[in-house]
Parts: sequence; structure tokens; C-alpha cells
Amino acid sequence: MNNPYLLKKQLQENEEELSSYLRDMNIWQEQMKRKEHSPPPNEKKKPKINPSKASISKISSWDYSAWDKFDVDDACKELDTQNELKKKDNYGSSVDCFNNKLQSKQSEGLYEKNLGNALVQKQKWAEAILRYTRAIEYYDKDPIFYANRALCYLKTNEFKLAMIDCTSSLELDKTYVKAFQRRSAAYIALGMYNEAKKDIQDILKLEPNNKQAKIDIEVVNNKIKQGEIQKISDIKCQKTNATNNLQNKITSSKMLCKEDDKSIQMVIPDWPQRVGCKQITSIHKPPHLRSKKPFSTLKIKDVQTDKEELNNIHLLQTTLKEVCEKKNKDQFINKEIIPMKKDSVQTIKKHTSIPPVPLTYVQLKQDWAYLQNDPKLLFQYLKQIPGKRIPSIVRNSMDNDLFVDILRILRVEFVKNGCDITDYLIGISELPRLQMLVMFCSSNEVSCIKELLNYVSNSVPENALKNLKESFGV
Repeated sequence: MNNPYLLKKQLQENEEELSSYLRDMNIWQEQMKRKEHSPPPNEKKKPKINPSKASISKISSWDYSAWDKFDVDDACKELDTQNELKKKDNYGSSVDCFNNKLQSKQSEGLYEKNLGNALVQKQKWAEAILRYTRAIEYYDKDPIFYANRALCYLKTNEFKLAMIDCTSSLELDKTYVKAFQRRSAAYIALGMYNEAKKDIQDILKLEPNNKQAKIDIEVVNNKIKQGEIQKISDIKCQKTNATNNLQNKITSSKMLCKEDDKSIQMVIPDWPQRVGCKQITSIHKPPHLRSKKPFSTLKIKDVQTDKEELNNIHLLQTTLKEVCEKKNKDQFINKEIIPMKKDSVQTIKKHTSIPPVPLTYVQLKQDWAYLQNDPKLLFQYLKQIPGKRIPSIVRNSMDNDLFVDILRILRVEFVKNGCDITDYLIGISELPRLQMLVMFCSSNEVSCIKELLNYVSNSVPENALKNLKESFGV
């Protein structure tokens, strides 16, 4: 707060707030005085109605001379006047009630506004916003309420809400300078400098000697000039980028044209020559010379094949076989021929690496497919997996083929080698979809499950065996 300009600005704002507060208090006092001196709405004097005119005397049915003297038009006029007087009385009472309600709402709104002003002086912006919103709910025809709430929104950096409140304040009072000032500040914060310039010009029309408005319009003009310079520089950059892209395209097209001048290479495969067969050659074209037409749809018809066509198909198949055999022979000739014995094949199978313990079902499935052809390798792979970890690895993803393969390996390899399979059966029994897997098993597979349970019956207690049989549904 050492800056004198800021101190002066703060003093001006405080002075304006105090003057507006005192003005509102004076208005409120005058309204209260008027209300005290004015009589209550029930005690207002009603207009006197002449009883002779108010009530029409009844005429007996046999008094014909009186009926001759009776004027129907005058009687209708008297009734109309009575109805009009009643309507005026009702309208006056309703207007008085409406005015009283309006005055009470306005006084409540002023009270909330004064509380908001006190919070603004303490710089409690959020609480002040609540007070001003209550004031607007009570009485929404006062432009000061909206302008004061816009000031709080500016302080909390909610510039769009401040702009909306200022516009609503100016709709109520087009000559309210503070609303113009605060809306121009919101426009400047949002980068809308042309709109801010219009508001500042309106301020200068209303108050030509406003110093703050003169300073603000200079700042806004500088911002507008900077924006125009930035736009011009951006346009120049876009033009230069466009020219560079064009030059690059031209150079690339020239390079492609140079490549086109060269002869198109023809790739001729080494097909075996046959009588009555045409050799089709492939042509490699660059992408820009290839046809851009869509492929034509072929109409397929059912045609009876002749013997000649069948012979041609057989001929094509034999040519493909010959080509493949020729390639294999060439590869065999290029490499050294090394005789392989049965023992070497067995050593290769032995040296195939067994995958580690899987962590997911996908790994288990891939490893199982990799070792599918060798049951001994599958036995070693499954032996390294703890049986009780199978549910955590498989979860809900066990398929029927893998389930049957595991049971087959347990019966063929584990039982043959005398290994304990209780943990594996317990782990398989804890699978969530076991009943469904067993349901899709064939009779041979169900008998395999029974054999495994009989194999385990000696090493497992009766309760555990009973639970296994119930879980397997056997």
C-alpha cells in the first residue's frame, strides 16, 4: 500500500460506497416516514353512495301507474355506477397491498445490500456475493445490487459473471457509470478490447472529466494496436509456411518425375515352362502412377466345370508343387548336409527350454500351446506350477480344452511317475466355472476324473475327498 495511486483509488472507492450507503439510508428513512403518516388501508374513507340511488325500491306487481313511470335505462345506469365504484375500491385496496409488499421487499433488499457493503470493506468477497444475491432475490429492480455483486466477482476473478451482472444493471439504469467501469474491466480481463473501448467511450459521454476512463482508453487502444500487429505477423508467417510447403511439393514432384523417366523394372519369377500356359509378369509402379479407380465387383455365377478346366486346375497345382520342391532343393544344396541321428533329435528335445511359472492365463495358454506336442515337457512345466496357484492364474478364463489337457497330463504322467496330485485337484476344485466345465466333458473324461479321485483317496481324509467329489459333481 505504499503506492499513492492505489491509495487514492481506494479512497475514491470508499467514498463512493459511503455516499451510496448514506443515500440509500436517506431514501429508506423517507419511506418509513411516509408509511407512518399515511393511514392504514382499512381506515380509508369509502365514497358515499346515495341510498335512494343505491337501492331501487320494489314496485308491486298490481301498481300499473308506477310501472308506467319506471325508467329502465336510469336503473341500469345506477347499477353500472355502483359496480364501477366497487371495482375502484377493490383495485385501490389491491394496489395498496402490492405497494406495501414492494416496499417491504425493497427495505429487506437494502438491508442485505448494506450487510454486503460492510463485508466488502472487510474484503470478504464470497460472503458479500451471498448478501447481494439475497438482496436481488428480494428486490431485482435496483441496479446497484447487480453492480456491487459484479465488483465482488471481479475481485474473485469471475469475469464472465461480472460482465453479466453489469449488463443487467445497465438494463435497469443506462446512465450508471460504475456498471460501465466494472464491465469494461471484465472485458479487458477477458481480452475483449473492442467491447471495453465502447464502454469507456460511454463513460466519457456521461462524465467527460473522468480521469480513470481516460487512462483506461489509452491502455485499451494500445492493446488493440498490439493485437493488430500480432495478426499481421501471424498472416505473414502463414504465407511463408504456405510458400515453403509449395516449394517442397514442387521439388518432390520433380524427383518423382525423374524417377518416372527411368525404365520400369519387370520382375519375372522363375516359373517352369509348360505348353499352352501364358506367363503373367508383375509391374511395379510408383504410388502416384497407380490407378485411383475403385475395384470392379465381379459377378460370380454357378457354372458346370468341364474336364479341360479340371485338368488346368490340376496342372496349376502341380506347377506350384514343383516350384516349392525346387526352392527346397536349392536351399538343401546351398547348405552343408549333416547326418542326424535319433540321439541328436532326443538331445534337441531335451534342450528345449521350459517356460517359467506363468502369472496370467494368457501366458499359461501360450506356454501350453508351445509344449503341446510333447507330454513329458508338459509334465515338467505343470510340475513346477503349485497346484493351489491355479485358481489365481486362471480365474474365470479356463476353457474346456485346457481343462481336459491338464486332467490328461495328471492321469498319464503324474500317476505314472507316482507324483502327488492332491494340490492340483484342490486347486482345480476351487475354479469358479468348474461345474460348467465338467458338464461339457465326455464320458471318458468323467471316468478320468474318477480315476484321479480314486488315486488320491488313500492320501486324503474322508471329508476332503467328499468335498472334492461334490465340487467335481462325481
